[in-house]
Amino acid sequence: DGLRAERIVRHRGRLEQEVTRLAAAGVGSLETRIHGDFHLGQVLISQSDVFIVDFEGEPSRSLVDRRGKASRFRDVAGLLRSFDYVAKVAARTELRGESTDARKQAFIEKFREVAHDTFLQAYHGVQPEADDRQPQRRDSRDAALIDLFTLEKAAYELCYEAANRPDWIDIPLRALAALTSRLVGSPVREPA
Repeated sequence: DGLRAERIVRHRGRLEQEVTRLAAAGVGSLETRIHGDFHLGQVLISQSDVFIVDFEGEPSRSLVDRRGKASRFRDVAGLLRSFDYVAKVAARTELRGESTDARKQAFIEKFREVAHDTFLQAYHGVQPEADDRQPQRRDSRDAALIDLFTLEKAAYELCYEAANRPDWIDIPLRALAALTSRLVGSPVREPA
């Protein structure tokens, strides 16, 4: 993990430029009340109904921040990061004393990709109908804001895991490495 972190830090300048570019996409975009700490643990399924719970927002943020309006893509990013956590935790879990083999790893990664893509397709499919007074168009700004808030969420997770569950630090670190690679156009290679 140290090598991965070192490689991310090496791209810090370019990453900061990308964050500025991504944030510029949000200028003038719609802000609304959001959940603020949206992840799969906040979604309860009972029979044929779904309940979203715990609207207090991210506990580390001030009450003023949690009550303010923000980009809906902050919640989108939270749920997308949650799919990554589910996949990574499933991949490291041993079932009946057997470690996860390559086939299981591939299946888990495919699950993460399909869950991610399906959620975004469904989200963008209902988004225009959500508020006909302020119709939203799906454009490159959406993708930029999702990247921005995913980066923010993964950075938050890195701090959280370092302070509370150091054995899990690889989950957000891998996400930051992948995002950094994609955003700066220079691969942050996995350590051998």
